[in-house]
Amino acid sequence: MHTANAVPDNALQPLTEAVRQVIPGNVNPSTPWRWVTRGIAGLDGERIRLPVTYVGRAPHTTKAAVRQWLADVTAARLARMARTQQRAADVTGAELEAVGLTAGRR
Repeated sequence: MHTANAVPDNALQPLTEAVRQVIPGNVNPSTPWRWVTRGIAGLDGERIRLPVTYVGRAPHTTKAAVRQWLADVTAARLARMARTQQRAADVTGAELEAVGLTAGRR
């Protein structure tokens, strides 16, 4: 009997199969396709796309590529969150007062 774990991490597999072996639970087949075609927003407007190789008309990737893509997307999201938190911490009382978010001194 052939198990999913017997496939090496760097072996090409159909896109949905590789994703199912890395991500637990049910992943809608349109989701990995969107990761390939549209990607996920990275920092400064670049898109992070899941790399694929086409075998005929079918997209194939590796489990290692899916894991690397997930790590890249996670890093980009954490960096965006840190940048947003830093911007919020940089706001001065005068800037808040200028836009009417605080009561000025009377």
